[in-house]
Amino acid sequence: MNRILATALLAAVAFTGCMNDNSEEYKRYQQILPGMNIYNSTTIQQNVSMQMASAGLRLASLLAEAKKQNPDTDLAQIDLSTIEIEVWDADRSLQLLLFGPGATVTRESETTWRITYPEGGQQASGYYLEGSLVVNTNGSELLSEATFSNPWQVVIQPDFGIKVNSSDNWGGTTQVAIDMNSGITKLYLDETGNYVVILDGVQANFADSETFVSFWSGQLYLKPESGESLAFSDIWDDELHVESSNVPMAPYGAGFWGSTFYANMSGTGSMGMSYKLQDGVYRFTSRIASGSVGVYAQIVEGTQTCSYTSVGDYDTSLFPSGDVEYRWSYENDQLSYTVIYNGYTYTFTF
Repeated sequence: MNRILATALLAAVAFTGCMNDNSEEYKRYQQILPGMNIYNSTTIQQNVSMQMASAGLRLASLLAEAKKQNPDTDLAQIDLSTIEIEVWDADRSLQLLLFGPGATVTRESETTWRITYPEGGQQASGYYLEGSLVVNTNGSELLSEATFSNPWQVVIQPDFGIKVNSSDNWGGTTQVAIDMNSGITKLYLDETGNYVVILDGVQANFADSETFVSFWSGQLYLKPESGESLAFSDIWDDELHVESSNVPMAPYGAGFWGSTFYANMSGTGSMGMSYKLQDGVYRFTSRIASGSVGVYAQIVEGTQTCSYTSVGDYDTSLFPSGDVEYRWSYENDQLSYTVIYNGYTYTFTF
């Protein structure tokens, strides 16, 4: 699970642990718990499927920063490990900040880069990545030069895998391994200045459950407040605006949708889910991961809508509604989110 979401959930659990079980507030909290379960399962599916796109965008930021700092030098001649940026009042390796300790970024050809993660290394986002991904730039050195007809493409390699710490509603944590099988991830800059992320049939499954394999697709728009530059020094202190796209073929009006790596209620197939983000705003922040400072993007504004898309997939006595909304806001240095589920609302502030 994304560390931000896990932190938010654990904060909610800690807060409710002080409640009187018979209080009206506790009863209100109980009413939205099914919605929180919908949200947690859907966002794990979404976040896992976005790991290839995240790696491609991080590479794009590293290359853009390298070019900004060395405008007269060809990228092939720049040692990316020497690119530094100030974070927490110290100059730090940008490659280390973006990919974590032990990760390597190597140029394999004029059009391909390989990102390799060591086993057991935790990312600042909370995920554990291992193995490698190959980014095919199709001749566009910077992502700002990629187009719809000539996009970057992030290709899953056979050794690439993900581990995630999943938190339950009682504060417990379990680490599970996820095998990444196949799927298409494309990145490019459109004519309106939006960076576009396209996922097409991303297939993954829990390592101990090969029967249920996801097929996850969708489209996302990202626009840095600083304009088209993805150089990290340009976007570090600014907002990143994110919006899921309602592509015509998408059911449920969702930005992302499909079968998931979760079993349905009867165990006969995969659960169908969808995810949508409206008016999303993210800000970059840093944390210690695997003994080193890393950076990640945290949602601070916007509405996430998560859904179970087929009534036959889940128990309606436990989930009277298959849809939940999370509305995020950041005011007076306080982050909060409101859960809206089945006519009930509950707000967490921390």
